[in-house]
Amino acid sequence: MARHNEFGRWGEDLAAKYLEEQGFEILARNWRHEHKEVDIIAQKDDTLYFVEVKTRHGEEWNAEDAVTSKKRTLLWRAMMAWKLQHPSPMPVRYPVIAIVIHEPGTPPEIRWHDDIWDL
Repeated sequence: MARHNEFGRWGEDLAAKYLEEQGFEILARNWRHEHKEVDIIAQKDDTLYFVEVKTRHGEEWNAEDAVTSKKRTLLWRAMMAWKLQHPSPMPVRYPVIAIVIHEPGTPPEIRWHDDIWDL
């Protein structure tokens, strides 16, 4: 389990670096409210982004397929809790960043999906 957590943390670190390189400001990482968690909360161009990160080895299945309807609902509830604590009129987006390692020693593929509701 610890190795899985380390791998996921590595993917989230890579996703945060990617976002910063794209001009996003990271507001929070692994933000929790009750049993809900958001991997990364970021801001860019007066928009809030509640980012789900999925990190996988190979392409046996799409990493994006791990964003289930339950996960979408939890992410939406977490966003509502965040906005209650941090009131803002900014619009919200829910992207997914998939980090995929195809073969050992090769650079990871980073896939951006603009909205979890479109997966």
